[in-house]
Amino acid sequence: MFDGNSNNEGGGAPATTEADDAAKAVSPLSEEDRLLLSQCEGRIQAFGKAAADAGEAFDTIKDKELHRHYRMTWAEYTMARWGVSVSQVDRLIAAAPVMRELSIPNEGTARELVPAYREWGADSARALWDGTKEGSENKPTAKVLRAAVQSAKEKIGEGKKVPAPDKLLSLARKTVARVVKEDAAAKAEKAAAKRAPAPAPAAAGEVEKGGAGASSAPDDEASAWTLPISAVLQFSRLFITQAEASGRTPEEIAVEAYDVLRKHYGTAGVQAAA
Repeated sequence: MFDGNSNNEGGGAPATTEADDAAKAVSPLSEEDRLLLSQCEGRIQAFGKAAADAGEAFDTIKDKELHRHYRMTWAEYTMARWGVSVSQVDRLIAAAPVMRELSIPNEGTARELVPAYREWGADSARALWDGTKEGSENKPTAKVLRAAVQSAKEKIGEGKKVPAPDKLLSLARKTVARVVKEDAAAKAEKAAAKRAPAPAPAAAGEVEKGGAGASSAPDDEASAWTLPISAVLQFSRLFITQAEASGRTPEEIAVEAYDVLRKHYGTAGVQAAA
């Protein structure tokens, strides 16, 4: 009869399965940890997956590895349990202290202040946030906030002492004002381009007759005369055809034609003056 307590003919340790090994690898949560996990998940459900409370709850679950209760990795837990990627949750965890301390409801906006908050502290982050709000008429966006933080980093430099909050406040105001001005100029330029589109170039071989696209001979020698592209193409074809027929170069034909035109208009000009 098969002995279920042995895994070979000579006896020895009981047979194990992969499921048994997996169960042993995961430490069961204590009663206290299960209660904490339940509380954290209750906060996430109550406040939403993008709130500061949710970020703090996620942070506790991750830090204490409470997701082991489901025999899942951290990445598996965030996706299977909450339908969000691990990168999204980790960003929320990083932004949660900033959201909480500065009363910023949006994680995407608060995220821009995370580097300043971590490196310089809450007072510096608050100064940048207040300056950004004032400079943007209390409608700060992630873009202007990012510009304010970047400008502050460039002004301060690596490893240098952090300026006083009032200086950061002033710097943020100026940076946001510059960004808003640049955006307004770009929008105005774009709107102007839509209102007055550039005219399409004349098609090759098209004979222009009158209108804005037509060219005329100059009234005097000081006038500038620009040939339309259609005329240039016609002259080029004519010069090439004559060059092939005569064995000369197109350049020689062009110079000769120019001399003829100059003599013609010069004579006409003299006659008109007389």
